[in-house]
Amino acid sequence: MGISLLCLMIWSIGLPAAAKAERQITLTSRVGTVPPRPELYDQQVEPLSMKQCAQCHIGVFTLLAARGTRHQLECTFCHQQYHTYAPGKVEYREALPQCIECHGRPHGDEEAVRNCSACHSNAHTPLLLPAITVDQCQRCHSGPPAELAQQPSKHSEVACTDCHTSHGVIPGCADCHSEQGGLPYHLTGVEDSVCLACHPVHTPLAISYPADAPQEYCAPCHKNESHQRVLNTIRAADSKHNTEVTCATCHDTHGKIPECFACHQPHKADQTAAVCLTCHADPHAPLNITYPLEEPQESCAPCHGEVYDELQRSQTRHTGLTCAACHPSHGQIPRCEDCHGTPHGEALRQQFETCGGCHGIAHNVQGRMK
Repeated sequence: MGISLLCLMIWSIGLPAAAKAERQITLTSRVGTVPPRPELYDQQVEPLSMKQCAQCHIGVFTLLAARGTRHQLECTFCHQQYHTYAPGKVEYREALPQCIECHGRPHGDEEAVRNCSACHSNAHTPLLLPAITVDQCQRCHSGPPAELAQQPSKHSEVACTDCHTSHGVIPGCADCHSEQGGLPYHLTGVEDSVCLACHPVHTPLAISYPADAPQEYCAPCHKNESHQRVLNTIRAADSKHNTEVTCATCHDTHGKIPECFACHQPHKADQTAAVCLTCHADPHAPLNITYPLEEPQESCAPCHGEVYDELQRSQTRHTGLTCAACHPSHGQIPRCEDCHGTPHGEALRQQFETCGGCHGIAHNVQGRMK
């Protein structure tokens, strides 16, 4: 029933009977007869459920379901007013909830950050920030820029948005550090967790690693031939430095060169760490022992104590020589003929088979015994 018709009926109630008779109320063809009162008015009607909201606003619901994060709430938690749009009375923007009602101003009160929608363009996907700048990143994420500045690396030379192409995107190391990415790498086919076990992403040169990190992780670093050569050397030598320890056992901090005495006892009391490398020139092949010809006997004595003591007691011409004069390579046993030739003739040497048949051993040379 139209408003004008209703007013006319109310007005006519107060008219005299004659006037009422003169005025006949007619219904338009649209109305015909007054319809009966719907039974729904006798029932208790429940407010719209969230599912019913979603059925009309399916696009909004889909966004919230996919990327709503903490905004995945009941619709009426934010929209306490809805379907109230009335031009000239209640504008659409006035009916929308304000971000500051829940969030306050988490980024400060500066004019540059007062407009929440400048970054958070859609409240139904609040962390999808399509047009954010580096300055805006730093307002929430101050830690990474500080790390990048304190420990400069190639990562310090790129903008946040070069790696994090949209808010929340965590790139894979292989996106850049691979044959396809074009930047240095030394492992293939591994998860990012393997890379990050050594390289913190914002301080990639602050390298650390667990003590059981495999040798293969260290050897091909940035395809550096020297590291590969070390791996080949240590495996070929096959000493305890290969079989019982890993690279990280000695080099527990990247770039650290440990002293031998961190694990090994010196051969003599006044020995310095530098002296170790005089004989054990390559720690990756520690049993490949070399030394100068003038190396004093005392350097050999700690390992070959009995031989050294016997040589000192004999007081022969051999006592005045260095060990290296006869043993230029570690483990080499020279022939007497190498220095002495055959002073007694070949026939006599063959008769006694060796010089030692008469002279005993070189560390305690004797006269003829028979």
